[in-house]
Amino acid sequence: MKTGQHVKMVFLDIDGTLYVNGEIVPRSAAAVAELLKSNIPVAVCTGRSVIHAQHIQEALHIPYGIYFNGGLVKAGNRELFAMPFDVDVVTGILKKARERNIFTIVHTHDHALSLEPLPDEYLPVLASYDFPPISYEPTLADRVQDIGVFQINAFMTHEWDAIFEQEFPACYIYRWHEQAVDFQRRKSDKSIGALRLLDYLGISPEEAVHIGDGGNDVGMFRTLGYSYAMGNATDDVKEVAKCVTSSAISGGVADALADLGLV
Repeated sequence: MKTGQHVKMVFLDIDGTLYVNGEIVPRSAAAVAELLKSNIPVAVCTGRSVIHAQHIQEALHIPYGIYFNGGLVKAGNRELFAMPFDVDVVTGILKKARERNIFTIVHTHDHALSLEPLPDEYLPVLASYDFPPISYEPTLADRVQDIGVFQINAFMTHEWDAIFEQEFPACYIYRWHEQAVDFQRRKSDKSIGALRLLDYLGISPEEAVHIGDGGNDVGMFRTLGYSYAMGNATDDVKEVAKCVTSSAISGGVADALADLGLV
C-alpha cells in the first residue's frame, strides 16, 4: 500500500478511467461514493466540456470539475477560472476549416455549436464518444466575439495537423480519433486548472492525487504529489505516473484508491 494518509484531494479523468464503452465502471463508481462519504473532495479532470461531462458528474455526485484540459474550472455552479481562446484565433481556425471543407464543432462553457449541419458520416464517431447534442448555428462566425470558446473539434486527417499548428501557434492539436482532433489553447493543461481549484480549497499539490490514462494527464502526474496511470494507458504515460493501477474496465480507480488506503 502507498500511504494515502496525506491525500486530501482526488482528481479523476473520465474517458478510459471512470468511463469505458459508454458506461461508468461500477466498481469505480462504488469507490467514489465511499470516498465522498469520507468528505474528501473529488473533481473530474477531463478534456470534455461541461455539458459533455455533466451526466457523469451527476451520476457520481462529484461536485468539482476541470474541463477543456484545464481551460475551465467550476465548483458546483460557480466558475473559478476560465481561459477561452482569443477571438481572432477562433475566427481564423473556422475560416481556414471552411475553406478546406473541414467540419468543425465549437464548444462554449454550456453549448456545442456547428456552422454547418452535422454530416452523417461523423455520427458514429460522435456516438462512440458520447458527444452532447450539437446545435446548428449558421451565424456562429459572426457571434464569436460574444461567446467564450474553449475548444474546437475538427474532423480532419493527419496531414492537416502540422499545417494548422503552424498557422495557429497559439493552439496545439490533440488527436483523439483517426478522423478527429481537438484544438486546445497552447497554454492550457489540466494541471493549470487543478492548481486553481487546489488554491481555492486550500490544499497543496503535494496532498492531491490524479488518476488517468492519457497524454493529457501527464501534466497532472508531474504536478501532484500522488499519481496513478491506468493499466490500459500507453507505456509512455505509465512511465510518468508514480504508480500504475489495473485497467479501467476492471475498476482501476477503485484499486488505486484502495492502494492509497482511501477506501
